[in-house]
Amino acid sequence: MNMNKIVAVLTLAAAAGAASVAQAHAKIESSEPTADSVMEGAPKAIRLHFNEALEPAFSKIELFDAKQAAVVLPKVAVDKEDPKTMSTTVPVLESGKYSVRWTTMTHDGHKAKGQYSFTVK
Repeated sequence: MNMNKIVAVLTLAAAAGAASVAQAHAKIESSEPTADSVMEGAPKAIRLHFNEALEPAFSKIELFDAKQAAVVLPKVAVDKEDPKTMSTTVPVLESGKYSVRWTTMTHDGHKAKGQYSFTVK
């Protein structure tokens, strides 16, 4: 293989690697309460931790009861010391199943969303 072909192959390999890194999206790493958990008593807050730093202006947590009625929550805060974590406090919840829906954007502009549920006994 001549030198030009080697350089071309290395350049393509580097570009492919950079493209796969640039295509990465925020992924939730942990949540409180945890997905599918059954809790004795309601949580005081919802905390979501991601693998990338979040943009506060584009980060949102919504909570819905078993009838899909929205539970009013305060505005989400992204932790200043850990910008990969967003949270909000939760009002007193009755027993039942709840769905958490979240949306966020990372500093590189990628949007992500997801949902999970938990149950309060």
